[in-house]
Amino acid sequence: MTPVAAVAGLLVVRFVPASRDPSAPAVDSGGFALSAAAVGLLIYTIIEAPERGWGSATTLAGFAATIIAVAGFVAWERRRAEPMLDLSLFADRRFTAASAAVAISFFALSGFVFLVTQYFQFFKGYGPLSTGVRLLPVATTVAIFSIVGAKLAVRIGTKVVVGTGLLATAAFYLWVTTTSAGTPYWEIALQMVVLGTGMGLTSAPATEAIMGVVPKAKAGVGSAMNDATRLLGGTLGVAVIGSVFASIYASRLGDLLPATLPGGATIAAKESAGAALSIAGEASRAGHPALGTAVSEAANSAFFSGFHAGDLVAAGVAAAGAVFAFALLPAQPTVADEEDAPLAVAAGN
Repeated sequence: MTPVAAVAGLLVVRFVPASRDPSAPAVDSGGFALSAAAVGLLIYTIIEAPERGWGSATTLAGFAATIIAVAGFVAWERRRAEPMLDLSLFADRRFTAASAAVAISFFALSGFVFLVTQYFQFFKGYGPLSTGVRLLPVATTVAIFSIVGAKLAVRIGTKVVVGTGLLATAAFYLWVTTTSAGTPYWEIALQMVVLGTGMGLTSAPATEAIMGVVPKAKAGVGSAMNDATRLLGGTLGVAVIGSVFASIYASRLGDLLPATLPGGATIAAKESAGAALSIAGEASRAGHPALGTAVSEAANSAFFSGFHAGDLVAAGVAAAGAVFAFALLPAQPTVADEEDAPLAVAAGN
């Protein structure tokens, strides 16, 4: 990728014109610091919760600190003449609902990729490149249905299309709860088509709704908000779904592992299913096939218990997002005129 990045950088320097706004406000360093602290604290607390305990004093303190940081960010931004984020935009329910829809769709995608990558490599034996190639159905379907979703929003309404997309995402995750080590790839590919369809139907119309709210002079704010919700949703997807998975996996594995397994091996097995399966293989090769089988079966059961628990959490989040979308999104796209129309399209690319 380094040569590609180098060529791209040279092309940008050569052909992209300068576009700095001479009247651009100063950087809101306080807002930047408080927002980074809030997101960082939240993600760190969620990631560490499986090890420290969801009800531990450290975890509860982390959530409390996050709330304080968010409150500080809101207070700071409300006092700024030129804030980093105009919080008044969230008074418009279309903006709020559309931002939530985008975040939820990327929450679902990132959480699934986090889990299915481990599934492909540990239980299907696919290599890194092979795993990436097998994720193409979701990427291809997202690309196709982003175009379809934008066209459908004009014909039947933003509310219906985005809400349906999130319902499709919820249905996808419910289907994934039936996955096991023996599930054929073609079935998983079909599941990914459902996810890609849901994401495509959600993301493009929701992006249009975000851009339809902000005036042309603040198009950059709308586009930045659209990107920020994608990144936040994706980050939370990995953190939340990953932490739920890790909590269930470690707890379940601890109950199932044979008591004769050495303590060091037990600790390593709880770190990942890949480690547990490796330990099972080593035990079998060392002349302890019964122990190896027991560890392998325990890892299989624990992995899919965590996998399915994460799926149910994501399905619930997507279903809640669908209700939110049906209740708050506008019936039709909200582009004011032809001059403003390209804003929504550009932001969605």
